[in-house]
Amino acid sequence: MLKNALEASAPGDTVTLNASSADDKVVFEVHNKGYIQTNVQLQIFNRFFSTKDNGRGLGTYSTRLLAEKYLHGKVYFTTSEEDGTSFFLELPLQWEEKDSPAPMP
Repeated sequence: MLKNALEASAPGDTVTLNASSADDKVVFEVHNKGYIQTNVQLQIFNRFFSTKDNGRGLGTYSTRLLAEKYLHGKVYFTTSEEDGTSFFLELPLQWEEKDSPAPMP
């Protein structure tokens, strides 16, 4: 998430990191002032989707896969032209081990 935020920012732009905890979970946030166009928003978690010429399209896909399938968390984002974009990684502070990973949505 941090790498994508840095790559999507112009030189000199600020990228902020935040971490907080509440309700038995920890939430990591990466924010930059860029806006994600609607057509990109709809595909951003798809495997092999990239807006970069040399991109492989595995960054957001693999982050979501790891968080949701193996860490019992979730990854999501908000974006607006006024407020920029924030990606969130939300993980439980505790979970019960299961025989199999959680299903992907």
